[in-house]
Amino acid sequence: MLLKQNNRQTVQGIILTGLLTLLSSCGNSSALESLVSADPKLKGGNTEQPSNQNNPTNPKLSQNSSPPQNQDFRSVNPQLKEKPAEEKEVKEKEINTVASENQKTGNDNPSEQPVLQDNTSSTSQVIESPETTQPLETETKPSNQKLDLANRETSQKIPDKSPPELTERESISASGIDNNFFDSSDVDFADLDEVPEQLKQPLESVAALGILTPYTGKANVELTKFAPNEVITRGEYARWLIAANNRYYSDDPGKKIYVAAKTNQPAFKDVKANHPDFEAIQSLAEAGLIPSRLTEDSTNLSFRPDAPLIREDLVIWKVPLDTRKSLPKASIEAIEESWGFQDAADIDSSAVRALYADYQNGDRSNIRRILGYTMIFQPKKAVTRAEAAASLWYLGFQGDGITAKEVLESETETDI
Repeated sequence: MLLKQNNRQTVQGIILTGLLTLLSSCGNSSALESLVSADPKLKGGNTEQPSNQNNPTNPKLSQNSSPPQNQDFRSVNPQLKEKPAEEKEVKEKEINTVASENQKTGNDNPSEQPVLQDNTSSTSQVIESPETTQPLETETKPSNQKLDLANRETSQKIPDKSPPELTERESISASGIDNNFFDSSDVDFADLDEVPEQLKQPLESVAALGILTPYTGKANVELTKFAPNEVITRGEYARWLIAANNRYYSDDPGKKIYVAAKTNQPAFKDVKANHPDFEAIQSLAEAGLIPSRLTEDSTNLSFRPDAPLIREDLVIWKVPLDTRKSLPKASIEAIEESWGFQDAADIDSSAVRALYADYQNGDRSNIRRILGYTMIFQPKKAVTRAEAAASLWYLGFQGDGITAKEVLESETETDI
């Protein structure tokens, strides 16, 4: 029994000697200071408190070797250097702060204080309560204001994929070829009372066929507006002309003008396949009814579809559809003698032959129907929409032709 007690005392002495040696070798070690200093997280009223657990290897050794409370640890080993007085006071204040907080919470053992575990990789925090072992989970929800802002920014970044709006000219006056003409047969033009008296009868007959289109100039969007006294464009008259011809001769393939394909090489450099009047203009050019590069006329490389139609152009395009044959030879003198125009010298040479042939058509002449009796032609004057429509009332030459009224009557009989 005495031997066991001696052995136990020997072991305790060895352990005590080892601890004292370890403390002496770590005189100015920061690791030792971190063991005895207060947790810096406790400064500023931080609710997170360290868990200070004492796990002595030997109960008796811990009782004998631990310094008294509020006593500097360096007093155990006189070889350790004294800390400066200011730093020492700071440490004592921190220790007193910990003690006062423990008294407020009613827990003298710091190891039993609640521990906040901050998980920065998650949106929730787990808090262990001293009264229960089940964790309480609090979730952080995103702000509705941030969500609204994000949705607003996203909606602004989404491009508008809606199809572009067509212009009035593209939507209303889209090409009338191949059953795509604007059908005005169901539309009653509300301004036909503005038509000059001498043009009312032929215009009303042509309008009843449904080949005329509403006025699209000056940003007009009224489908019932014809604007008879406004100027007609070259492109629009080309569309009316081919529509009237194919309507009048719907049962006579030899007199119809066949529609050109959009894949054909354009006859004019300013009328591409995507132009709303391409098929009408291209068809007239390929039929040789209007001058173009196809007729080896190098002076007519551009058609100018939006330019006003002038009187001499109307005669050049329309008269060949009346005669259905080569135009007769003529001169300025012949025009002066036949028509008696005082301004015959101002007429373009390409229009002289057409004017002379139109004179030979008698009372069914386009000039007599549109202008009546006149001594001046004014070849460069723009044609009105009413005059252009009246020119389409009759197609034929010297009694071999058809009027718009006859077309309506024949269609009515067919329906019956």
